[in-house]
Amino acid sequence: MKAGGLHAIEALLADRIGLDPAALPRGMLGRAAKKRMEEIGTDDLASYALKLAASEPELLALTEEVVVPETWFFRDEQPFAWLRDQIAARWLKEPALPRLRVLSLPCSSGEEPFSIAIALSKAGLPKNRFTIDAVDVSARRLESARAGVYSANAFRGPAATATEGFFQPHAAGFELDPAIRALVRFHRASALDPNLFKSAQLYHIIFCRNLLIYLCSTARERVESTLDRLLEPDGWLVLGHADRLGGDGRATRFQAVGDPACFTYRKLAASSPTPSAIRHKPIHKTSPIIPPASRPSVQLEIAEDLLAEAETLANQKRHALAVAACERAIQRNGPSARAYHLLGTIHHAQGDRDRAEDCFRKTVYLDPRHELSLLSLALLAEQKGDHAAAAGFRRRAKRRHSAETN
Repeated sequence: MKAGGLHAIEALLADRIGLDPAALPRGMLGRAAKKRMEEIGTDDLASYALKLAASEPELLALTEEVVVPETWFFRDEQPFAWLRDQIAARWLKEPALPRLRVLSLPCSSGEEPFSIAIALSKAGLPKNRFTIDAVDVSARRLESARAGVYSANAFRGPAATATEGFFQPHAAGFELDPAIRALVRFHRASALDPNLFKSAQLYHIIFCRNLLIYLCSTARERVESTLDRLLEPDGWLVLGHADRLGGDGRATRFQAVGDPACFTYRKLAASSPTPSAIRHKPIHKTSPIIPPASRPSVQLEIAEDLLAEAETLANQKRHALAVAACERAIQRNGPSARAYHLLGTIHHAQGDRDRAEDCFRKTVYLDPRHELSLLSLALLAEQKGDHAAAAGFRRRAKRRHSAETN
């Protein structure tokens, strides 16, 4: 496949949907383009690039081949535990508060907004006290979300028990209770649209997880502007563990707050000073883990030393101390593939498969080509009897290995 044609497609994806080609595993765009070309019956890359530019449905079809959302119910349990705590502390104690407004963007096939609906229902918040909007650019995923039918792959780890009582057996897997489905309003739209919900009420909480990591700098800035516009002052933004706000010296009104495992940010009120130099690391209470004056190079050296210490402790089977060293490294310098892979290895050695799987998944979000974590996920999936998922992880690891050896 000619490099020039691929560069044209990369430029188009960056311009139209903000996709950063560097965020994709090596060779994925070429394979996705080839598959789409075969399906529409062309072998001319230049002609296909022209069709992409003229056809929104084809652009979306290619995007869905390239960006495969990995999602399941109550994924990364901590943000949902945090949500329940906020509801218990505020909306249940203060009935005079306005109706809670929550946005899930992007929502993919619905697992996240439905998890939010289940969490709010289990917390005891009456259905007339909250609204949930869910947005995605993919008509296919929204159709799947509205159907509310999911395979066993959508229920993983200890958090899967949170869905008990909300699903019934279905020929294709499990069907969500219609009462919960009715609590979420789905919309087809793009996070890059500057007019998204322009006249709507502002939201108290926005979940925007694992989107920014895929975007180029210009697109991230546009999405951050949209998030800022849609969120109430003092409202909360929940990001994914690999997402980052700001960049290129840009100021932002979002300040990391609370438990570092939740990746929650508070939108500062208009009267608050804009933290132009904030590093956006999660903080405990109001004190940053990393003093603002710390030099990034020093932070990185400390984190690397901590990870080296963690590896030594793990080899000595001093697992608790090794886990603590890894967590300190993450607090010092933010999430890294090396830190999460090491944490996964330690948890696996301790027999905690659920935590191990969570850490390995975080690793491949940070580094989609991390061969060892992909193989570890394949092993864990095989142990759970999910042979299809195991085969998928092995294929990804094999592609990575082939790319390295060629």
